[in-house]
Amino acid sequence: MEAIMNCPRCSTPIMKLAKFCIKCGYNFGSELSDRLTYYFGLKDEFRRVSGLQDDLALGLRGLLRSIETYEEMISRDLERLAAASSAAPSEKGQPAPEPISEPITIAQKNETPAPQRALAFLGVLKSDSTEFEVHVGQKWLLALGILTMVFGVGYFLKYSFERGWVGPEGRVAMAYLWGILFLVAGDRFSKRYERFGLSLIGGGIAVLYFSAFAAFQIYHLFGQTVSFSIMVIITVLACVLAIRYDTKWLAVLGLVGGFLTPMLLTTGQDNQIALMTYMTILNFGLLGIAFYKRWDLLNILGFIFTYFLFTTWYQNYYEAVKFWPTILFLNVFFSFYSFVPFMYQIRVGGHSDEKELVLMSVNSLLAFGYGYVMIRDLYGLAWVSIITVFYAGVFLSLATYLYQKGKHALDVFIVMLAKAMLFLIITVPVLFSKHWVTIFWSAQSLTMVWMATRLGRRSLMIGGYALLLVTAFKFLLYDYWLVFHMDIMGGFMIRTGYTYLITERYLTTILLIVMTSAAGQLVKKASPEVHLLERGDSPYLSLVLGIVTFIALTIETSAFFYDYLLPARFAAISVLWTLFSVILMLLGFRKNNAVLRKVSFGLFLIVVLKVFLFDMSNFSTPYRIISFIFLGIILVGTSYLYYRHKDRIIDALAENKK
Repeated sequence: MEAIMNCPRCSTPIMKLAKFCIKCGYNFGSELSDRLTYYFGLKDEFRRVSGLQDDLALGLRGLLRSIETYEEMISRDLERLAAASSAAPSEKGQPAPEPISEPITIAQKNETPAPQRALAFLGVLKSDSTEFEVHVGQKWLLALGILTMVFGVGYFLKYSFERGWVGPEGRVAMAYLWGILFLVAGDRFSKRYERFGLSLIGGGIAVLYFSAFAAFQIYHLFGQTVSFSIMVIITVLACVLAIRYDTKWLAVLGLVGGFLTPMLLTTGQDNQIALMTYMTILNFGLLGIAFYKRWDLLNILGFIFTYFLFTTWYQNYYEAVKFWPTILFLNVFFSFYSFVPFMYQIRVGGHSDEKELVLMSVNSLLAFGYGYVMIRDLYGLAWVSIITVFYAGVFLSLATYLYQKGKHALDVFIVMLAKAMLFLIITVPVLFSKHWVTIFWSAQSLTMVWMATRLGRRSLMIGGYALLLVTAFKFLLYDYWLVFHMDIMGGFMIRTGYTYLITERYLTTILLIVMTSAAGQLVKKASPEVHLLERGDSPYLSLVLGIVTFIALTIETSAFFYDYLLPARFAAISVLWTLFSVILMLLGFRKNNAVLRKVSFGLFLIVVLKVFLFDMSNFSTPYRIISFIFLGIILVGTSYLYYRHKDRIIDALAENKK
């Protein structure tokens, strides 16, 4: 039963339950959404019990009539909405449509409604203890039976070999015949008992793989090339049958068998071109399936097996003389898994799944990692930038293609564009390294936060936060110490002079602060679903921003006065901390934020203790006067702010208590 329901605005087929159109964002309204909920619920129930069709004929017929009735009703509703939408188009977030005037009716009048009859029948069935028995009898016994027969074929071949009943050619021929009988019987049974027939077909594919393996490894009837060709044919057959019967498990069986073929038929010698050409052919088949079916498991398994075989070969056989074919095939695999997870979405539209984003990210990481090591060892680090620019070009080309096709609203367009930006940013640290890595990491964290806010992915937000924290720690604890030569024990001074790498130092500091601030602004505008905490995450990004700014300013002030006006160094730090406290206090009053005011209080207390306990005994009189007078003026001014904004603070506290 094919869906006949389309979005009233863009005519996109409605294939799953949603309150908005997955393509244009049209709001279906509360009443129509309730109908869709009921319709897809009935459809799920129909699929769930379809394997028990002999015993549930009455229930299935009732469910099918109910689904068809609701489908016709919803389609009529959508046609009326389409006419209204064409007269007055609206955007996502528009007021919900007027209630649908047509009452819910059932085609069979004067009868109990079909949905109620079907659901009542199912309710009785669920309470029946025989359901578990039927489930076990139909599924588990069938699977065990097929597995037992496959083992039986294997033991028969072994036993007949030991007894000398049949020659090697006859044994292999009988095994192939057994597999073909499984396929024929499965096709016949699938017309009436779909699950039973498909299971037989799966068993037939397994027997054919086993037969090809036996012909090569056990009996040595065929050479490696012929055996490879036979297994390629079996793999193609499995994938074609999977698409024909619309079942991913046949495709999984064919894919697993196809990738196991090189391991089953190995001779222990390196044949890189043949192996990786074969892997490329398998991935082309996977690309074709992904264009028609959104089978995530198939993509994941193909990705795992591809990189497993590549890694195994790389560890055992790679050497510098094989660089060019290796880098070529590596980037072919990279291209496959940059596109495969999104092929179905590109064709029909919709939102990307989190697994697709993770798969593409891991693919980029692995491909870049192998390419980085091979190019660095052979040509030097600077040449790695070629591969980063190439990857950026790949993602940018796909993003441009999607934009030209008018698919810039798709999640995949945003992901591809972000990946292009990311690899362009990677090029900088590859060429320069050291503190440039800090700039790259901060840009990458901002990119991840931007992607999270656009795609509504909490996992990306977590990754962006984690990378931002790592970047802040690297900047404060690694860059200043090892890159910029700061002497912590000697009193926060630059060992080689204040002007050492001053441009790079300032640039890194400013960019880190700007990117952290930009991430905070993005989070403020993001939907609540991506926030890690109930009230949003921008205060925590502000905290990171404040800590980085405070420490960096303290270090720079201390280092500057150490070189140019040493006696005033600690007085300057006191003034800086006081000014920082004032800024926090002003922000606290402006935003009516008690947390900022409390942090300001704490910093004021530290400055007061420093002035009275340290500055008084270590400063000369002029700098002591400046330190005390400046701090006193600031404290008095802060007290005035509390007098002026007393009512506002009290009201805010009362509101928080409520």
